[in-house]
Amino acid sequence: MRTRFLLILGVLLAAFPAYAQKSEWANYETPMQFTPIVFDLGAEHLGIEPKHSILERTVALGIGYGSMFLLTQGLKMVVHEQRPDGSNYHSFPSGHTAAAITGAELIRQDYGWGWGAAFYACGGAVAYGRVIHERHWWWDTLAGAGIGVLSAWIGRWVTDSLDLGGTKESNLAAAPSYDPLTGAYGATVLMRF
Repeated sequence: MRTRFLLILGVLLAAFPAYAQKSEWANYETPMQFTPIVFDLGAEHLGIEPKHSILERTVALGIGYGSMFLLTQGLKMVVHEQRPDGSNYHSFPSGHTAAAITGAELIRQDYGWGWGAAFYACGGAVAYGRVIHERHWWWDTLAGAGIGVLSAWIGRWVTDSLDLGGTKESNLAAAPSYDPLTGAYGATVLMRF
C-alpha cells in the first residue's frame, strides 16, 4: 500500500510542472498548493483514518476544486486587476491561495482540526509567497482564502446530497437542458429540503 501511495505521489509531482508556467514553478507556493490533494487521497494508505470514503473524498475534491476554478477564473475576468509585478490583469483573486485553502478545508472536514490546521498553515504560506513574490496583493489572497473555504463547502454539500454511500435518498438532482430557439445550453438543478 505504501508503495502505491509513493508511486501516485511521484506521478503527480512529475506531471504538474508540465501544466504550469515555468516562471511560476520557481516559487515554492506553486507546488505547495497541490499538497492537500495528495494528502487527502493518500493519507488513508498511511493508516490515517478519514471520515468519508475514497469515492466521497474524490467527488468532494472534484466538485470543490471545480467550483474554486470557476469562481476564481470568473472573477479574474470580471475584476481585471493588474498584478503587483505588472505582468497581466489576472491578480484578483489568488487562485493559488484558493486551491490551497480548498484542500485545507476538505482535509479539516475529513481528518479533523489537527491535520486541518497544518494544511491551513500551508495555505497561509502559499498566500504569503504570492504576496512576497509580487504575484498578488494581500487582498487578493484574502479573497482567495474565502473562495477556498466556500468551494470546499460546496464540494462537501453536493457530495453529501448525492449520498454516495447509499444510506438515504438523494436530495439533489441535475439535468442538462438546451433551448433550440436561442441555441443556449443550461442545467436544471432540483434540491429537496
